[in-house]
Amino acid sequence: MHSGSLYAKIACVMKLLERKSELAVIRSLMRHGGLLIVEGGAGLGKTAMLDAACAIASRERRLILRARGSDLERDFAFGVVRQLFERHCANATEDKRTALFAGAAHAVRALLVPAVADDGDQDTFAVLHGLYWLTINIAASTPVLIAIDEAHWADDASFRWLAYLAPRLQGPEIAVVAALRPNEPQSQTREVAAVRAAAGSTIGLALLTEQAVAKIARETLSADADDDLCAAIHRATGGNPFYVLELLRALERSGQRHGASAIEEALDRGGIEGVALQLGARLRALNPSSLSLAQAIAVLGDDCELRHAATVARMDIGEAARRASELVRIDVLGQDRPPRFIHPIVRHAVTQTLSSADQDAAHRTAARVLHAEHAVPGRVAAHIMRLPCAGDPWVVARLRQAGREALGAGAPAAAAELLKRALAEPPPHDQRIEVLREAARAEQQAGRAIACQLLEEALAISEDPLSRAELASP
Repeated sequence: MHSGSLYAKIACVMKLLERKSELAVIRSLMRHGGLLIVEGGAGLGKTAMLDAACAIASRERRLILRARGSDLERDFAFGVVRQLFERHCANATEDKRTALFAGAAHAVRALLVPAVADDGDQDTFAVLHGLYWLTINIAASTPVLIAIDEAHWADDASFRWLAYLAPRLQGPEIAVVAALRPNEPQSQTREVAAVRAAAGSTIGLALLTEQAVAKIARETLSADADDDLCAAIHRATGGNPFYVLELLRALERSGQRHGASAIEEALDRGGIEGVALQLGARLRALNPSSLSLAQAIAVLGDDCELRHAATVARMDIGEAARRASELVRIDVLGQDRPPRFIHPIVRHAVTQTLSSADQDAAHRTAARVLHAEHAVPGRVAAHIMRLPCAGDPWVVARLRQAGREALGAGAPAAAAELLKRALAEPPPHDQRIEVLREAARAEQQAGRAIACQLLEEALAISEDPLSRAELASP
């Protein structure tokens, strides 16, 4: 994929260095099943551990279902669940699909097979139980590995399913590994705490030692890289694998191989912050069209359709394909079909090259492109939730549509947030009572007292006696 690149050379040496005990835990997971949590800060190699788990699972002929959480889609109810199961269910034959959704799993058929009409609002427990039985039904024909990267960014509804699933895992047929950053605010929620408590094992990834960093430097830069240089690399990066990689890239470009002074020449400022600045400078030095495409992919998220990114970047698909290949070659993307960044830190750095106004414009374009292509309403709304309120009726309509979808999927809390945002837009005057009514319904199903306040506001502004009677009825 990027053979011959500096990234590939460094990654080959770095991969799973000082991770023997962690690999042993992963092999045990494959033998016994259950849930494994991989914890570590940004750049410590969580994705590499998931890659290793998937490689082991592949050798053991397990079905691999993989997803990645995203800050973009935290408001998209069951977004991670959809990543895991949607394609597998869509690609199944009709007979296989019937077996997958047998029994209690039938409750989630409409959630995962968009062509299927839903049966109205779903009870949250029925959906969680249905997803549990879908997982059991999948594993009945072949052992499965469920791998979730950047799990701290997973939506709350998906985390509730994982919390429901984890304590019910028995036997080796189902293995789950989830990687997350434990110190992120998103990792402090009740749902995440429940999942971490239910894990059979937890791996905490450590920083690389000075000896490991020296080995990487000498095998990628020069066998005679001196001790001062290796020690300076370790000091500057703290042993963070991703930043070691970026610093070695900077040293490669500078042509420096010896002495701690080489670090100062490669960086504008010392430490990890200096390495991050170098990454930003590298991205801003890209061909403007390549940077525009990278920015569009960052807005849409990993595994987006390249044609959608091309539209957001305002280029034709032929140029987008060429630019995507170039971004793979220079180690911004890890793959181009579908496009995926080489590391979440790179995606974040690309996003930082956009002004707030440019981000708003890109999210607005993305929402309209996805809606025009009949994407599920929650995915469209994920972009709208990033926009400032502007009194746009189209925005209100999309949020209401996504709210209805979330209620139908048994995620009333997610529906309530979408409708809260619709009220803030605000909706046209003649729609406000209906939006208040929908929001109150979602809040009530989510068990929140604010439902009463919303109904009271609707009553206060309603002038129609029949409407007032309906609002006042229990």
